[in-house]
Amino acid sequence: MSRARRRREARDRERERTRSRRSVERRLRDQERELSDRTRKQRRRRRAARDVYGAIGFETMWRDGICEVERGLFSQTVSFSDVSYQSARQEAQEAIFSACCQLYDSFGADTSLQLSVANTPIPAEEIGRRAFFDDSDPVTGRYAREYNRILNDKMREGVSNLVRTRTITYAVGARDVDSAVPMLARVRGSVAGALSRVRCEVEPLDGEARLRAINDLLRPGRPLVFDWSMVGPATGLRTKDLVCPDAIELRPEGSSTQLRIDGMWHQTLVVRSFGSELSDRCLASVIDLPIPLCATLHVQGMDKAKAVALVKQRLAWMDKEIIDEQMSAVKKGYDFEILPSELKYSKAEAEDLLDHLQNKNQRLFAYTGLVHTYARTRAELENQVMQIISTARSWSVDLSTLAYRQREGLNSVLPLGNNHVEVGRLSTTAEVAIQIPFATQEVNQEGGGYYGQNKVNSNLVICNRKSLASPMGYVSGKPGSGKSFSVKREIENTILAYRDDQVVIFDPAGEYASVVVPNGGVSVKLGPGSGACLNPFDLADVAGQPPAAQRAFKIDAFLALSGATMAEGSQGLPEADKSIISRCVELAYERCGAAGRVPVLGDLYDVLLEQDEPEARDIALRYERYVKGALSFFNHESTVGFGARVTNVDLKDLSSNMRTFAMLTALEAVRNLMYRNWERGVTTWLYIDEVQSLFDHPAIVSYFSKFWAEGRKFNLVCTGITQNSVYMLAHEEARNMVLNSDFILLHKQSPLDRKAWVDLLGLSDEEATYIDESVRPGEGLLVAGAARVPIKDDFPKGELYEESLDENVITTSLRAIASCDMLIVGGTSLVVYPAAGLIRYFQGDQLVICNLQPTPQDSAADLVCACDIAKAFDW
Repeated sequence: MSRARRRREARDRERERTRSRRSVERRLRDQERELSDRTRKQRRRRRAARDVYGAIGFETMWRDGICEVERGLFSQTVSFSDVSYQSARQEAQEAIFSACCQLYDSFGADTSLQLSVANTPIPAEEIGRRAFFDDSDPVTGRYAREYNRILNDKMREGVSNLVRTRTITYAVGARDVDSAVPMLARVRGSVAGALSRVRCEVEPLDGEARLRAINDLLRPGRPLVFDWSMVGPATGLRTKDLVCPDAIELRPEGSSTQLRIDGMWHQTLVVRSFGSELSDRCLASVIDLPIPLCATLHVQGMDKAKAVALVKQRLAWMDKEIIDEQMSAVKKGYDFEILPSELKYSKAEAEDLLDHLQNKNQRLFAYTGLVHTYARTRAELENQVMQIISTARSWSVDLSTLAYRQREGLNSVLPLGNNHVEVGRLSTTAEVAIQIPFATQEVNQEGGGYYGQNKVNSNLVICNRKSLASPMGYVSGKPGSGKSFSVKREIENTILAYRDDQVVIFDPAGEYASVVVPNGGVSVKLGPGSGACLNPFDLADVAGQPPAAQRAFKIDAFLALSGATMAEGSQGLPEADKSIISRCVELAYERCGAAGRVPVLGDLYDVLLEQDEPEARDIALRYERYVKGALSFFNHESTVGFGARVTNVDLKDLSSNMRTFAMLTALEAVRNLMYRNWERGVTTWLYIDEVQSLFDHPAIVSYFSKFWAEGRKFNLVCTGITQNSVYMLAHEEARNMVLNSDFILLHKQSPLDRKAWVDLLGLSDEEATYIDESVRPGEGLLVAGAARVPIKDDFPKGELYEESLDENVITTSLRAIASCDMLIVGGTSLVVYPAAGLIRYFQGDQLVICNLQPTPQDSAADLVCACDIAKAFDW
C-alpha cells in the first residue's frame, strides 16, 4: 500500500472521528435542551394551575424516598446532623468550609442541589405537657412525674422552642425511576463522603419522612396522618393528596407578596444581591432567629468550559461598552479615561472571576437563595419578615419580596430539588460554600436524657447516648462545679429513660445511695465487717466466649490487681512477675476446676507459695493481707449479686489502695454482667467515680483500657468521673480513651485542667470560656459526637434531688437494719421508696409488719398486724 494512500485513509478516519464527536456533543446539547424545555413547560403548567393539586410541585413519592418531581426529573433528600462551627477553632472552621466546597464541587452540571434549613415550632399543645419519661412504673413513677414537671417548666423558658432540621435534596434527569436510582445513589455517596470529613452524619429520608417535611411547610401546625395503606388503587388516593392544603389564596387582602394557605399567612423572600465580601454568619444569623422559617439555597453547577466562555463573553461586552464610552467622551471633549464607576467595578469583578475559574480551581454555579416564613396573622408575618430582612442586611445580604411569584417561591422552598424562581446570580464555589448552614448548636435527640439548657437560647439539651457512635464518656469538674449533681441526674436519666437496662455505680465517697435506693436499687457496702464479698476469680458463663479467651482476660485482671498491691509508682510489673502470675492463675483454675469449684484468692496465694522462684513468694506476700485478716472479704465466694436493676457499690470505708483493688475486682464482676446482658440484648451502664485512681499503675492502665475497648462491643456504656483531669490525661492510654469516646461533660475546671482539655479536644477560645473559673455551678460544655453545646442548669430542689433523706441517715439505717435480729416495720405500705428498699437489707430472724393496708412483704413476715401502729404498741 502506497504511503499516499495510507495518509488518505488516516485523514478519512480522523474526519469520521471528528464527525462522531460532534454528533455526540450535538446529541448531548439536544438532550439538555429537551430536558430544560420540558422542565420549563412543566413549571409554566404549575404556575397556570387553577387547583391546589396542580399547583403543588411534585407528582409521585415512593416509599424509599425517591420523588418524581416532574416528568423525567427525580430527586432524593438526605438529612445531615449539626456540627460545632460558630464556636470552633479557626482550623476547624476552615476544615468545614473545605468540606462544603468539596460538597458543591462534587455535583456535575447534570445535577441540581437544594440545601434547606428549617426551623419548625414545637406544637403549642406539646409545650409544657410533654412526657419525657414513662411514669407507669410503680417504683420510679413518682420521680418520672416530678422530672416531667420540672422539664416542662424549663421547656417554657426556651426562647424559641423550635426543632431545627438540615437537609440536602438533589435532583437528576432520567427516563424513568429505574434509571434514576443508580444516579441518585452515586450522588448520595458523594454527599455522605464530603460531610463525613467533618463528622456530619448523613441519613436518607424515606418517603414518609419527606412527606412530613413537605407537610410542615404547606400545613404548619397540622400533623400528617399517614400510612402507606392509605394510598393506592384501593383508596384512590395518592401521596400528594395527603399533604395538599385545602385552599391557597394567591392575593389575600390584595397583597401580591403573600399567600394565605388554610388560614395561615406565608411569604417567601429572595436574595437579590450580596456585599463585596460575605461572612460565614450571613446564613447562620438568619437561621438563628427564634421564628419559624425555612432558608433554602438552590445551586446548579455549570460546565467549567461553558463557565469560562460565559465570563469571557461578558468581558468582551464590557470591553465594547468601555470603547463606546471612550469614543463618546472623545467626541464630547471629555477625558476618555474617566469611565462610569459601575462599569469599572463590573469589569474588575469579572476579571477576578475569570482568574478564580482558570487559576484557583473554582467552579461557577447558578445560585438562588430563598427564605420562607409563616404566621397566624398578617401583622405577625410582616413582623417576622422585617426581622429576617434587617438581620440579612446586617451581613450585607439584600433580600426582597417576590411580588406576584409567591406560588413559585413556595414550590421552590419545598424540599423537592426543583427551583421555580428564575431570580438569582452566578456565584463561585467559595461564595456558595461560605454560607455555612450551621448556626447555634442544638442537641435534641429522641429518647435521650436531660443535660441542662442551652446557654445561648435556653432550649432543652436532650442527648441520647445510645445514638452516639461511641457512647462511652467522661464527666469532669473541680469540687463545687456541679459535677456530682450532673452525675446523679445522668443516673436518674438512665434509670427513667432505659427501663430494661442495668446500672452499676462505683461509689468511693458513699454519695449515690440517695439516688439508687429510692429508685428501687441496692447499695452494697464493701469493707471490713460488711459481710459483702467479691471473688475476682468468678468467670462469666456466656456462650460464644470460650474459656481460653476468658482466662486470658482474667490473667490481665490479676496483673492489674498485682499492680494495685505494689507501690512502685509508674514502673510496670517485671516480666518475670507477669509470667509467674499467669502461670499461677492457670494452675489455680485447673486445680479448683478438678474439684468442681471456682478458685478464690487464697488458692492463688497457696499456688504462689509453692513456686520455686523468690519473686513468687514476694507476690504472695503482697496478696497476703487480702487473704488473711480484716481485708479477707476478697478471699470468699461472691455474696454480692448484680441482679438488681440498679446497684451501687459503696467503697467509702476502704483506704485509697484498697479502693483501687476493690474497683478492679468489681470491674471483673461487671464484665461478667456485661457478657450476660449482651446475650439477652440489655445495655449495661457503669459509672466510675474517681476514675483517675485506675491510672496509678501501668498494669492497671493496660487492663482498664482493654476493658474500655471491649465494653463498646458488648453494649457497655461506661462513664468515668474525675476532678483531677491533669493526672488522668498525663497517660497516653487515658487520652486515647477520651478521644475514642463521644460523650464528654465538662464543668468548671482549674487552670491546669482546663489547659489539658483545651489541648486534647482542640477547644476554641470561646469554648474554653464555658469551663473557666468564672462559670457558675451546673454550667459547662457538653461534647456529644460532633456537637459542642454550652449548657447551664438551675435544677430546682424537690422530691428528685437535694431534699431527699440525708445520706448519713440512709447509711445509718442500712447498717442498723442489716445487723438487727428483729425488724418492726410500721406505718408504711412498703411501696414508696426509700422505705420499700430498706427492708431488703434485713438479715435477722423475725420480721414484723404493722400497717392498716396489706403490703407486698406480708408473705415474708413472721407477724402481720393489720391495725393502727399506736394501738399495736399499746398491747
